[in-house]
Amino acid sequence: MSGSTLLIELGCEELPYRFCEAVLRQLGADGAEAGLAEKLLAEARLLPEGFTRDGLRVLVSPRRIAVLVRGVPERQEPETRRFRGPRVAAAFGPDGAPTKAGEGFARSRGVAVADLGRETADGVEFVIAEVDAPRATALEVLPTIVVRLIGSIQVPRGMRWGRRPPGTEEYLRFSRPLRWIVAKLGEATVRAPFYDLEIGDVSQGHRVLGAPVTVDDPERYEAALKEAAVIADHDERRRLIVAGLDATAREAGGVWSDPGDVLAEAVYLAEWPSVAAGTFAERHLRLPRAVLVTAMQSHQRYFPVERGDGALLPVFLYVSNGDPQAAAAVTHGNERVLDGRLADAEFAYDRDLAEGLPSMAGRLGTVVFHEKLGSLADKAHRLGGLVAGLAAGVEARGDAGLRLESWPACGGGEATAGSTKDGAPETALASDLRRAAVLAKADLVSQVVIEFPSLQGAMGEIYARAAGETEAVGRAVGEQYLPLSASAPVPTTMAGGLLAVAEKADNIAGAWAAGEKPSGSRDPYGLRRAAMGIVRIALGFELRFPVRGLLCSAFDQYEVQGAVELDDATRAAALDETQAFVLERLQALLLDEGLPFAVVEAALGADAGDLPALAARARAFAALAGRGILDVVVVAYDRCASLAGKTGAAGARPPDPALFSGEAERVLAAKLAEVTPAVREALDRLEIEVALAAAAPLRAAVDRYFDDVLVMDPDEKIRENRLAQLEAVTGLLGRIGALDRLPTSEEGR
Repeated sequence: MSGSTLLIELGCEELPYRFCEAVLRQLGADGAEAGLAEKLLAEARLLPEGFTRDGLRVLVSPRRIAVLVRGVPERQEPETRRFRGPRVAAAFGPDGAPTKAGEGFARSRGVAVADLGRETADGVEFVIAEVDAPRATALEVLPTIVVRLIGSIQVPRGMRWGRRPPGTEEYLRFSRPLRWIVAKLGEATVRAPFYDLEIGDVSQGHRVLGAPVTVDDPERYEAALKEAAVIADHDERRRLIVAGLDATAREAGGVWSDPGDVLAEAVYLAEWPSVAAGTFAERHLRLPRAVLVTAMQSHQRYFPVERGDGALLPVFLYVSNGDPQAAAAVTHGNERVLDGRLADAEFAYDRDLAEGLPSMAGRLGTVVFHEKLGSLADKAHRLGGLVAGLAAGVEARGDAGLRLESWPACGGGEATAGSTKDGAPETALASDLRRAAVLAKADLVSQVVIEFPSLQGAMGEIYARAAGETEAVGRAVGEQYLPLSASAPVPTTMAGGLLAVAEKADNIAGAWAAGEKPSGSRDPYGLRRAAMGIVRIALGFELRFPVRGLLCSAFDQYEVQGAVELDDATRAAALDETQAFVLERLQALLLDEGLPFAVVEAALGADAGDLPALAARARAFAALAGRGILDVVVVAYDRCASLAGKTGAAGARPPDPALFSGEAERVLAAKLAEVTPAVREALDRLEIEVALAAAAPLRAAVDRYFDDVLVMDPDEKIRENRLAQLEAVTGLLGRIGALDRLPTSEEGR
């Protein structure tokens, strides 16, 4: 590939690591799609023919964003532009001579009349002019590209600094102040003013160990920076850091761990990384592992070191961006900081143990959960009602999960402690869940969680064990906030999963009740994550509770508490919205699995209220796409559905056999009665293919029905009865899914 290598470097104050990661994506560092630099160069016709993304590199470090592009031509690539003019009849007279319109068009495009071409569009012939676009030099175009690149980078929370230059309408905003800009095309330097900076060829080395660097050739850019103590390539910095962590941990007699993903941040905290080890007093090892790790990682960005058996060593590793010769002094300072934090943590931990988790639960009434929704004690009480609803009427199904046929408490207040709705004694699961709900929020008033908020739940489990609570209660308290993200691990225990579902349902209902539901990209309470958590837990444990029932019970708890008062219309609207909100997350999850949109829509339109049932349908429809068994049932559904909804009265009553006047009506009725039990039983077991096979015999009866029966009979009673019969067929098949949204093959029809 001919051409020169282009370098654009934006030098900044130290950038936040999240922004560094975002810039990599925006500039197309992963190569999956065109980034900002590629798009701008393509628009400016400065990408050579045959360009591939292997020729573009993006390098991001704490103080610089750099783009290297190989093969950039010295002059813009040729381009022929095509302009349509007036109709031929207007451009030329009957004798073929050009008219004023024709001459004016040719003159405006800089071509001779004789060079005008012709094209036909929608049956009308027009004159056209083909003009070679001007080809400016790359050095003339690149200043504009640099400026546009800076302005195109999306900055969530930009800063402004310095003085606004005369004639500009807005301040420049960027993640951090820009301090220098380098632009080189081969050995040539792009020079232009930009605010109070001058685009040129002078970069900066390491803030402490380096010096200014004059870039003479983009091909030597990385080497020149390395001489000034800067590793520009983020991947290379990561490799060096990991190698340093491995070696230093081995020297300390263990292996390093990174549960908080500190490594991702460390890569963008150091331009000249080195790894060193520090130690802390062994007495601190009596603290729970979660406290030790959090103290090291969330505050100081250290890496814990553990033995082969997983036990922590009194050692930590850290990544430095300073002079390696000063490592001893830096390590001493880090050790003092960590020792102070761990000493504070020990004091808080001992105080918490002395008070005990039940006593902490007694203080929740003094802590506001939400000004409109009450205290943390109210929250715990609502969770108790919700988990009672989850546990009441639940049938154990071995290791496969739980099945909740209905929601006993929905619309009827809260369940009674100590017994199920029919008065039978509570199961062990229900008892554990009630106790876990009482203690769920207690650790929020603990000294350790006040110091380390990310340990909510984890400390509750530790304190529950210390207080002698059952294993199930402790695990449920510890797992109530899981999953922490859309892809993070879900709870591992049934009790933890059910309490986590209750926690998330309460938050969703509370936001709607308080008038603070998410809108657009605004979701301050993380409710989309909560809804996805409900979906993932339900699918993971095969929890077949009705989504609407869960949310109805969540609103019930707020009404019983007296926090809100909902009339029927408001309650119905809130239930519709929150149910759709949860199902949107299921839709997103299924689409992320690669299932076609039509398949997912057909599944979500099924007459089924629980999440595993809907997911099973979507996956089955995708697996069976194009197969005859699915097509047969879809066509039967489509033929009946096309007429079944033509009257509101048809679905209000079953068809009356006494009004049947032909054999086809009786055959369809008999076949529907025959297949219904098998279809429903298969759907109940989530055996979707079996349900389709059971429903398939309806196709022949439906075809005969439409061949022999005039559905829209002039007699109103007969017409309504026939529509009711079709409604009964669509009612059964609609339990499988909204089949009219599925395409069918020609063979199936």
